[in-house]
Amino acid sequence: MSLTKKMICLIAFFAVLMSMTACDMPMKIVGNISDPKDTVTAFFDSVCDGNFAESDRYLSGVSLSMKKQVEGVFAGKLYDYLIKSYRYQINGDVTSESLDANCKVDFTFLNPNLLSGDLKAESTKLGKKYVKEIKEGYVQEKNGTWSLSDEGAEKVAAEALDSIMSNSGKYCSTKTYDLSLKYSGGKWLIDLPDELFSAICGGFEQGN
Repeated sequence: MSLTKKMICLIAFFAVLMSMTACDMPMKIVGNISDPKDTVTAFFDSVCDGNFAESDRYLSGVSLSMKKQVEGVFAGKLYDYLIKSYRYQINGDVTSESLDANCKVDFTFLNPNLLSGDLKAESTKLGKKYVKEIKEGYVQEKNGTWSLSDEGAEKVAAEALDSIMSNSGKYCSTKTYDLSLKYSGGKWLIDLPDELFSAICGGFEQGN
């Protein structure tokens, strides 16, 4: 056999070998994140830290990045309580097949639906108290009648929130979410369910 034919046979042999090896190699082991569980963990760790710009790195087709500034004393307190409420636990194994992966995650969050009734009641109680006391910085007089000013109403809502959040666990929900991931662009990306998106955002407007 000539040298040329030997080289052609050798090249063909290596081509077949490489194609067989490529089929056997786990395609998820590419780039910095080799396991989809690493992506899930990194995503929820950044969410629990309130680092939504970081969490966006692990999402496909959606952004969690909230406004950089939350306006108002009440909104600021609610935002802080929201972040502090986050807890998560990966429920079972993260399974993967080729370029797709799935897992279940138990996520705990501050639920506005559980909060609203008590918050309204506590705000009303404090508001009536401050109007009766004509508390400076909270009330205003108009046509001989005292009422809460806009600024006073916001401060009352913030104080009411602090009061009821002494029992914060009462207002938290834990739900199990099914997550799907796809391997794209050298990393795993999470397809975030709409319900989980809403739970994380807690009603705050998202950035563009």
